[in-house]
Amino acid sequence: MTNSSPLNIVCAASNSYAAYCGIMLTSLFSNNTAHAIEVYVLSGDMSEENRTKFSQLATQFSQHVTIIDIDKSQFSHLPIGERFSNISYEAYFRLLLPSLLPDCEKALYLDCDMIITTDVDELWNTDLHNMAMAAVADTPRMQQKSLARLGFAPTDTYFNSGMGLYNLKFLRDFHFEDKVRTFVDNHYDLIVYHDQDILNCVCHGMIREVAVEWNTVESVLEKHPQIHPFIIHYASLRKPWYKECLHPLQQEFWRYAALSPWHDLKPVFKYHGLKRFTKYYLKRLFN
Repeated sequence: MTNSSPLNIVCAASNSYAAYCGIMLTSLFSNNTAHAIEVYVLSGDMSEENRTKFSQLATQFSQHVTIIDIDKSQFSHLPIGERFSNISYEAYFRLLLPSLLPDCEKALYLDCDMIITTDVDELWNTDLHNMAMAAVADTPRMQQKSLARLGFAPTDTYFNSGMGLYNLKFLRDFHFEDKVRTFVDNHYDLIVYHDQDILNCVCHGMIREVAVEWNTVESVLEKHPQIHPFIIHYASLRKPWYKECLHPLQQEFWRYAALSPWHDLKPVFKYHGLKRFTKYYLKRLFN
């Protein structure tokens, strides 16, 4: 390792998502060998078996992984399962980062359904002066759906929260967590996309936009196949661990799975509706 100052990496995972989180971290560690990395995994129900595997992963790459246990009950006032059944309370854990990491000036948050393909040094060194965080703009479809709904101007930007470089010092001075509670109390009915809506509203005008390569979702790859993502975000329902997945970079997930303590993970089939079901089998039939 050549860089002495550690990268603070945060992710949140229920026990059922531990393997996917671990595989994401395997890709991070594999492509960031020049860095000392401090990983904080936020979880409300991590099993001893998976805690052991995270410890094995840290040893394998000579990095540090700490499991931070979070009491889910403190998020019981937030919407879960009302609009999206695939969202768990862990999605909201990132809202506690300023107080969870009081000694860190910044932290890079990564969703579990990601693969990191490159050194993140450029992203980590993004200028955050007077900014709450850095993130990638969400897709045009999400811009269209979200800007007017949240009362933003058409020229504003709605950001995807899957990857966020958080300026924790700024957020503590900004009393971010207090502002989150006030926003939820006053605008609960506005919240459709969970933590993402909250972050966009509370940090409105204080989010620095970074290149789409740092959080590339499937629809972007479909429209712009020339893009080479630095972070692949499997944000659709068809996750790479599902047999029904049609993501063009699905095999990147399995490449890093094979290197991880979860190397025995097997793909499973999950029905996501007739249209996707038919598309999957047509592809298998003609490829």
